[in-house]
Formats: sequence, structure tokens, C-alpha cells
Amino acid sequence: MTTLRYGKGKGSIEITGAARDMYLDIIRSADSIVVKVLEDTTKKLAQDSEKQWLVRQAKYGESKGSRFMHKTGIRIIPPHTIEAFVENTAPYAYAIRVGRESTTNIRQGKRLADVVLWSPAQKSVQKVLQQIADATVKRIKAAK
Repeated sequence: MTTLRYGKGKGSIEITGAARDMYLDIIRSADSIVVKVLEDTTKKLAQDSEKQWLVRQAKYGESKGSRFMHKTGIRIIPPHTIEAFVENTAPYAYAIRVGRESTTNIRQGKRLADVVLWSPAQKSVQKVLQQIADATVKRIKAAK
């Protein structure tokens, strides 16, 4: 489910219920291709991150389940910006570092969120822009 927020940072609010559905419908009707590309990309980023997310080994205590705390959404930033996001909502997610005994190919000491969430998001920006540009050109050609 896509989350909808208004504003950015600590002053942002999450829009829920019928208002959320209404605003998402308005955004989608304005430019459905852009919203679809953003939603599909953030959903894939979250799924890929979940697959690679490390789980605490039993001998170090019980896992708190941060692997399954990924959230995707769209943020409206006044006056004219719409932004897609993917995040891990565990309060300690950014502090997780790859340990010496971790069973992964990620280098020891690296922040997990940087490697499996932030870097892939940065790398996907150009692809997203290209998909939106291609769809826009196609729509303009069809309108002529």
C-alpha cells in the first residue's frame, strides 16, 4: 500500500483513509505514467532490500524484525513537488552495520541501509528519469 505524506521532515503529516485515496486518485489522474513508474520502482527497491537485509543470528539475541519494516510512498512537497520514497521504518535501521560474522558479501563495517537501500535508490534515478521521458515523448507523439 502506498503511503501518502504532505510536507517533508518532522513537520510532514501522513494522509490516511478516504483522503489518502482521493489525493492518490488526483495525482494518478494528473499523470498516471509518472506515478506508476515511481510506485513500481520504490516497490522493487523495497523488495530487493528485504531480500538482502541481514537478520540477527540467534546467538546474539532475538531479531526485532527490521527486515520487514520497509515502507514506500509518495510525498507532496508544496508548492509543486511530488516525490517517491522507500524507507525502513525501524528506528535503528540506519545504525545497523555489517558485523564480522555476518553471512553476506557486504564488507564488514558498512551500514546496511546504505548498501541495500540508499545506493540502489541512487542508481535507479537515471532509469526512472529515462522511463518517464520515454513515456512523455510517446504521449506527446500520440497526441499529434
